[in-house]
Amino acid sequence: MDPTSPSEPLDLGISKVGERDAALAAVLRDQTEKAEVEVHARKARVRRQGLGFWHFALMIATAISVWIWLWPPGVLVVALPGPPPVEEEEAALRLVMYFQAQKIEQYLIDTGHVPLALDDAGPAFRGMEYIRLTNSDYRILGRTGRVTLSYSSVEPLDTFVGAGASVLNPWVLN
Repeated sequence: MDPTSPSEPLDLGISKVGERDAALAAVLRDQTEKAEVEVHARKARVRRQGLGFWHFALMIATAISVWIWLWPPGVLVVALPGPPPVEEEEAALRLVMYFQAQKIEQYLIDTGHVPLALDDAGPAFRGMEYIRLTNSDYRILGRTGRVTLSYSSVEPLDTFVGAGASVLNPWVLN
């Protein structure tokens, strides 16, 4: 039976005050020495550990990440594509105007007259302007940054879309 084990209560049977004080001082001294040894061992472990391979690798990886973030090399910079050629932009605008005209034509079939405003036939595509000429005729103006087109309902729609159909897959239109 060990009197210093923490699981068992201390029962030393010390009767004199001086003996008790001496025993208490011995226990406190022992605890202090153990704490000092632990602090010394911890400092020695930290000193021995130092900057190891993983610390060095982490510093290098951090430095490279910061460098790439602030001054990216040319191979990592993605060049933004320029605007499409004017011919493609015009063809795409013709196609969008074709779809807008289809909405108006469907409204004409459903109600017997063209809409008063373009939004009456459904949501308008961006860049579209609508002019109501008569109860059955209209004009659509389509605008992009570089191209402006005009379509009148008196001309055939398939002729107007012409090159715009090349934007779609040819199998879709057949």
